[in-house]
Amino acid sequence: MSITLDQNKMLIQMIKEFTANELAPLDMEIDQRGDYTDGLFQKVVDTGLLGMTLPREFGGAGFDYVATAQALEHMAAGNASMAVTLEGHFKTIEQFIKYGNKALNDAYLPSATKRIFAFSMTEPSGGSNPKGISTRAIKQGDNWVITGDKIMITNGGLAEVYCVLSKTEDDQLAVFVVDKDMPGFKFGKREDFIGLKGVPVGEVVLNHVVVPESHLLGVVGQGLEIGDNAHADARILMGAVLAGIMDHELATAVSYSKERKAMDTPLYQLQVTQEKIADIAIARENTRALYQKGATNKVANQPYDEIAAMAKSYGSRSAVLSGDKALQILGGYGYSHEYPVEHLIRDARAMELAEGTIEKMNVEITNAEIAK
Repeated sequence: MSITLDQNKMLIQMIKEFTANELAPLDMEIDQRGDYTDGLFQKVVDTGLLGMTLPREFGGAGFDYVATAQALEHMAAGNASMAVTLEGHFKTIEQFIKYGNKALNDAYLPSATKRIFAFSMTEPSGGSNPKGISTRAIKQGDNWVITGDKIMITNGGLAEVYCVLSKTEDDQLAVFVVDKDMPGFKFGKREDFIGLKGVPVGEVVLNHVVVPESHLLGVVGQGLEIGDNAHADARILMGAVLAGIMDHELATAVSYSKERKAMDTPLYQLQVTQEKIADIAIARENTRALYQKGATNKVANQPYDEIAAMAKSYGSRSAVLSGDKALQILGGYGYSHEYPVEHLIRDARAMELAEGTIEKMNVEITNAEIAK
């Protein structure tokens, strides 16, 4: 059964209400605290948001990426951290749906409405570059034994199920599903990042973790493809989050420009202010168009890697610049913790690095254009 237009509208309305009532009022506190407030994540679980993209056969709501991306934009306009936590969860579920075998999906996907899933690629030795992966999976009978160290994992420490990119041979990669309750699995340190303070980003250590053959996503040798697919899925949703951050920046700047005056003239009537507000609004709309095109292509089974990279590259740079313009409108107050603009810039800056740097995005976009 497909999702109707009315159901999509109901989803967006629900997200708007949840954001307005539960997330936005805590946005500043989450940044200052450096973590989600007590009980907040449980409200997300209880509201059923973890199952937004999960197929109905596994107990989810079954919304497609177009509706999901739009929902995350509205959420990010109130608090970007929670939107990024859901982005990391949703992109991982997508890899189960595309590459998971029936036994694996039947065992794990029904729990995705209550348990966070995460994708684990980055390592100390090679960042997110697959060539630098040192985590090894060794076949022993009907099982695989995995040993390695993953760092800077989105939702690391919060997630309970991890898709782990590993080497099976020096030139061969595979992805295995690992549960936090498996012997040999433990959490390492949590990063102390300057932005997106609510999102736990942490280390995952695997010491001879034994998983059955059924925990292999796809087939051996398909690891790079799965990793690339996870990146592309994430970048669509990151574009949506970035549009939401710009919406937050714009709303803050517009509200302030209506309240404050330069002599007897409201700030919004000054041309210098109008130029900045217009630039932020245009950047938000362009980012929205890019991520929506990526989501539409994904749903239609059309290529979307390049447009997803554009949404993340353009969106992240634009959100940082838009935050700077909003800060300038607020003047000294923009540089103060009293207003959210300074933390929105820090939040947006993370997106220039996560899921591939801007430089990496530009290489991928250029290669795609050259290949046409």
